[in-house]
Amino acid sequence: MTFEELQDLLAEQFSCDSGELERGVSLADLGADHEDMVELAWGLGEAVGAEIDENDLHTDMTVGELWRFVRDLEENADL
Repeated sequence: MTFEELQDLLAEQFSCDSGELERGVSLADLGADHEDMVELAWGLGEAVGAEIDENDLHTDMTVGELWRFVRDLEENADL
């Protein structure tokens, strides 16, 4: 997954423009709630081919932190 793909996934889920999704924007800034975290975990899991527990995601995560989380998942999946 590229950073742009992550932005597109978030833009679709939170009905915003992907250009607004800078690395410092938190999921809370996007209005994320628990249901959003469940959907996001599912969507990210589908995109990277790994199961993601929504408890691993937090509304105070920034887009940059979420990007690092996804990259770590992908790197560990290759092992």
